[in-house]
Amino acid sequence: MTCARLQPLSVSTLTDASFKCIAVCTVGELFGGVERHVLEMASSLQARSISSLFFLFHDGELAAQARQRGIELIILPDSNRFLLSTSRQLAGILESRNVRIVHAHGYKAMVFCAIARRMYRFALVKTEHGLPEKTPGKPIEALRSHFYHLFDAAATRLSNATVCCVTAELLAQHSGSSTRQARLIPNGISGMDRGDLPPPREFRSKRFNLAAVGRLDPVKALDVAIDALSAQGMPRDVELYLVGTGPCEGELRARAKAAGLSERVHFLGFRRDAHSFIAHCDALLMPSLHEGLPYTLLEAMALGTPVIASRVGGLAEVLQNEVTGLLVAPRDAGALADAVRRLYEDHLLRTQLGEAARRVQQARYSLDAMTKGYLQLYAELQREMH
Repeated sequence: MTCARLQPLSVSTLTDASFKCIAVCTVGELFGGVERHVLEMASSLQARSISSLFFLFHDGELAAQARQRGIELIILPDSNRFLLSTSRQLAGILESRNVRIVHAHGYKAMVFCAIARRMYRFALVKTEHGLPEKTPGKPIEALRSHFYHLFDAAATRLSNATVCCVTAELLAQHSGSSTRQARLIPNGISGMDRGDLPPPREFRSKRFNLAAVGRLDPVKALDVAIDALSAQGMPRDVELYLVGTGPCEGELRARAKAAGLSERVHFLGFRRDAHSFIAHCDALLMPSLHEGLPYTLLEAMALGTPVIASRVGGLAEVLQNEVTGLLVAPRDAGALADAVRRLYEDHLLRTQLGEAARRVQQARYSLDAMTKGYLQLYAELQREMH
């Protein structure tokens, strides 16, 4: 929401608790990997008798799900006009609650927290979820993104924040910087069982169902998925389900229509049952141009769903080609089509890839492992504060 004036904070279940507490600050406008991350972490900490206090700039899906889980939250005014006053309120609440560790996600949260830290001493942690998104052909957006990145970097450096990276690629980006030593803490999720998720009613029988779950943004390169579906030799019973919303939806619909695929490419919008599509599709497509460590990938691995992904970022770090998934060059519709046809024709390969990926997820990318990584960091920072 945009505030014409500084409004009173909206507080949900705010109490003067004496238990250990971690403050989490993020925008909360959309619901994607970052939002899933903070919810999973808060629930995991809650199970260890550590509470979380969310500071959000939007009363959206993240706020709704936080309330459902009994997580304490405060909605901050979403306006840069009140940067100093909002930061002062943030610092005041943290001081009144004696919260000494704050975890920021995203440039806006980082800037507000960095200013608040000048008013009240606390340890600041920042998780780097991905590289700045490029916007080819959109110079104004590219310039805005560049300045956001500069503000974020400056806030991180000046606040002496500890940077946590979800992939080795991101960790390398921070090596040699003037920030505190960065560390690698990969994302993780709890176990999932396909049997707990009903098949989507949209899936048609006797079809080979592909799914892509996430924002319909240029970086996801879903136009490549549509081009792959229209490739010569692609069986006509292969269908694609796009689960999510975003600025590219109109372009993608037009592309599917122009390729004669309107009956085989399905746009489903935001779905609370997205996990069902991941669980019951024949393969998950992730043709992104770059990625951090997406939760959609980890969910597919946990559910034993085979994944075809671009050889970029966290996708290439987590998946081993021909062992736990199939990797293709980014923006190569022909290679993507070939990979789809391989899985279409080889049920045994689909099963082998899915089961191998499930074992890797359980061993390396569990919620417990991620939580322990952050708890170790929080404990170190807590000792430094005394």
